[in-house]
Amino acid sequence: MEEYIVGSRKPKAGDKVFVIQKKDYGTEDFIEGVVKDVLTSKAEHPRGHKVRLSNGVIGRVQKFSDQKNVKPIQPKYENRDTNLSSSNTPSILPSDPDDLV
Repeated sequence: MEEYIVGSRKPKAGDKVFVIQKKDYGTEDFIEGVVKDVLTSKAEHPRGHKVRLSNGVIGRVQKFSDQKNVKPIQPKYENRDTNLSSSNTPSILPSDPDDLV
C-alpha cells in the first residue's frame, strides 16, 4: 500500500478529497466530498489543509479521492519511539533504599 504524507499536496476548489473533522481525530472516520473553499493559506500543513466542503463540512484533508488505496501518514506523529529504555529516563529516587527519609 502506498503512503501519502498528509499536508504535502495543497487542495484547490473542485478537488475530491477525504477529510477528518476535529471530533473524529484519532479515528479513520473520513468524509468524502468536494472542496468548496481552502481555509489554510500555507502550501503545506503537517495535520492536513483545512477545507470547507460543498456540503458545509469543515475538516482537514487526509487524502485525495484519486488516492483511495493510499494510507495517510502524519510524519510528526507516526515515527515516535514508544520503546524508550528506562536508562534514558532520569530517576528522581535514590538508588539506595536506605537513603529514603
